[in-house]
Amino acid sequence: MRICTLTLILALVFYHISYAQNPVFTGNATADFLNAPGHQFFIDFANDVGLPNAAPNNTVSGWDIHTAFFYYDDVEDDLYVGIDFSGIFGDAEGNGDPSTSAPWLTALDGIDHPDLGNTEGFVLAFDNGGDGNYDAYVGVSRMDDISKFGIYQFTSDINVAPDQFPVAASGSVNLHTLTFDDNMPDLEFVIEDISNYVDDVCGVDFAMFAGSYEDGPVGEDHLNARLNLCGSLPVTFTSFLSATKGRRIQLDWSLATETDNDYFEIQHAADANSTFKTIGKVEGSGTTLVPTAYTFYHDSPIKGNNYYRIKQVDYDGVAWYSWVITERYEGGDGSTIEVYPNPNTGEFMLGLPTIVADTDAQIRIIDTNGRTVAEQSLPLQAGITSHPINAKGLPGGYYYALLWLDITGNTYHKGFFVR
Repeated sequence: MRICTLTLILALVFYHISYAQNPVFTGNATADFLNAPGHQFFIDFANDVGLPNAAPNNTVSGWDIHTAFFYYDDVEDDLYVGIDFSGIFGDAEGNGDPSTSAPWLTALDGIDHPDLGNTEGFVLAFDNGGDGNYDAYVGVSRMDDISKFGIYQFTSDINVAPDQFPVAASGSVNLHTLTFDDNMPDLEFVIEDISNYVDDVCGVDFAMFAGSYEDGPVGEDHLNARLNLCGSLPVTFTSFLSATKGRRIQLDWSLATETDNDYFEIQHAADANSTFKTIGKVEGSGTTLVPTAYTFYHDSPIKGNNYYRIKQVDYDGVAWYSWVITERYEGGDGSTIEVYPNPNTGEFMLGLPTIVADTDAQIRIIDTNGRTVAEQSLPLQAGITSHPINAKGLPGGYYYALLWLDITGNTYHKGFFVR
């Protein structure tokens, strides 16, 4: 697969500037870079490398990129890179040894080559100029093994797939180790004099690839994003969390600072391989040094895993992205309605039964004497899981929410308290 055709699945996540402290490599990328203030990291989808049914339960491929870390030493002009893999780097079928093939993989005509040999490869490619063509490639060609790990400058007029590196190495890349195991599962290296190969570390698109052509039905992994390792970014994310609240999902994110922050787009994907779609918008706070917090509710999550990220947009239209988080929504059994929160002040979300097709509906709020104190007629779209109710001003007490669906003729009810 050509690097230039990779789909963008993740972007900028977090940046922090502090005193200089270069990462010290131990083979554990997360621990090494978290101790280096000023690093930047990107989180990939978890368990997004395909595995066949023959793979044992809980198998994790060593191609599965979990987090990519970067740290720029602007004095020495060196770029420190650490890739935290969910398994052991290069251990294609996740049997704990990157140099041997598990019997189930062999039975499927797959091979886990030692030392990233034969068609195994890793690529970190930089797009100078932002024209969609990747110009500097760091890693292992699928024609070589890890002993040839280096940096290569590629020109797009060469009619050879870029992951084959049809040019000679042009710079110095210092690998932490040539072998990987449980004690040193991650790939870590330093690109010396990075400015000779990347035209602007203050903003450059990159693509990352790990995989093989000969490991049978085991998949490959990709990560695309934008690197910015100098100056201050427009926002500083400190947290991005999710939680299921009734029949919707609550998203909360916090920022330490904001600069010219126009708005956020909340984006959702149904699975690790689908395109993110914008499901809502929240206004930003412009420029502030005071910590800020935001909340958004996704009223119609899908059953199963829901993937979310935040797209932040500046006043000048430049966009940055949060890391991706996952919230699993089990959903109700589709036969009842719910009221949450309960008790409430007359404003609440009504969890809906399964809506299999667009339908008209009627919602009534009834007191204990059977009197209708609020009602609403509205259309409901297929798949919607909840609807907001505003009956603010009701006296404290016990009430019933009634829902009638035209498509089925069914009526549902649920009791709740108003404080």
